[in-house]
Amino acid sequence: MLFRLVGVLLARLNSPLAYPWRCLSGGSFRALAQRLIRVRGLAGDILRINLAPGLPVRVQMETTDHCNLKCIMCTREVLPGMNSSSISIETFREVVEQTEPFYVTMNGLGEPLLDKTIFDKLELLHAKGIMSSMPTNGTYIRREKLDRLAQNLPDILQLSIDGATKGSFEGIRKMGDFTKIVESYRAIARRRADGQSRAGTSIRILCALQKKNLFDFREMFTLFKSLPDVTFSLVPVFQYDADGVHFKDVVPDRADVIRLRTEIDEAIATAKTQDEKDFYSAWRNAADGWMDAGRGAKPKAHCGSCTIPWYSTYIDAKGRVYPCCYLTETDHVMGNIHERPFEQVWRGERYRDFRRRLVRDRANLAGCKTCPRNDDRLLKTLGRLRPAL
Repeated sequence: MLFRLVGVLLARLNSPLAYPWRCLSGGSFRALAQRLIRVRGLAGDILRINLAPGLPVRVQMETTDHCNLKCIMCTREVLPGMNSSSISIETFREVVEQTEPFYVTMNGLGEPLLDKTIFDKLELLHAKGIMSSMPTNGTYIRREKLDRLAQNLPDILQLSIDGATKGSFEGIRKMGDFTKIVESYRAIARRRADGQSRAGTSIRILCALQKKNLFDFREMFTLFKSLPDVTFSLVPVFQYDADGVHFKDVVPDRADVIRLRTEIDEAIATAKTQDEKDFYSAWRNAADGWMDAGRGAKPKAHCGSCTIPWYSTYIDAKGRVYPCCYLTETDHVMGNIHERPFEQVWRGERYRDFRRRLVRDRANLAGCKTCPRNDDRLLKTLGRLRPAL
């Protein structure tokens, strides 16, 4: 109870310690001590470039690949075998018990509320003191699922809103009903704001910024402010495939971004509050990442460091294990949990070879070479802490 109260207090104060506290506390002093020891070991594994590190502290699992929408920027639209598989509660429990992660995020290319055992999985994580997160497209937050979601709210519930008008939203999230989905989001946000849901949780809007919603910044600010006690995240859509073929029409071109800058500067000048100005500035800054890459251009190669395969893993609904969720269009399958225990996959030759190649030859790794992630600053920080590790 004490650990839960501390977590709730930190969240209400918007403290930067809220997220790491939820990950590390685990509900008891014993869990906190054990997790701190694992963090120390993890840091050492990263610095030594241990190719068979300790088990991941974060697990991302696609509990189902079923989805009712056809979003234009989603890779499921170009992948075979969708709408075919779900992870059973038994398999989910086995992975959790084998890895004992600090944090489990239940997302992938499916809609989690189409997983018939999603609430059983959330209950399992809550009982074990494991931080949880989950996205939803909002379609099924209604009737009994609204009640069960409120009772079993993940630590972070992510609401996908990729358009702030009916036209832009439904042009991106094909087969989605903007009016009904926004009302569902209001319902769960109200439940939480009124204290009628699992305590110590947060709700976050996630918007995938792209060509069709690029100029929605005013409407999105209004929509965001109309939902009680939520936060907002904006993620620009980028091309991850080396040939720049998939979703090339989703990414804005340079002319789009230049026009956006002009409109946002005008909006900032007339904004009534600092919050509104900050929101528009963040929107402009996010779009600026496209200035050097025209629409349809091949993605640039990135050669910074990436530490994800040392502490996190991604398991899809078919049981296939990938180093991260951005590699589902590649051949970087490390193994399958239906064929081998996860620990054997994690420390197996394919995973070790992938980590080796990531360190030595990222520029030639499909998926990785065009990903903008760069952990160089993290590695420098760990390097300064090396004597303590």
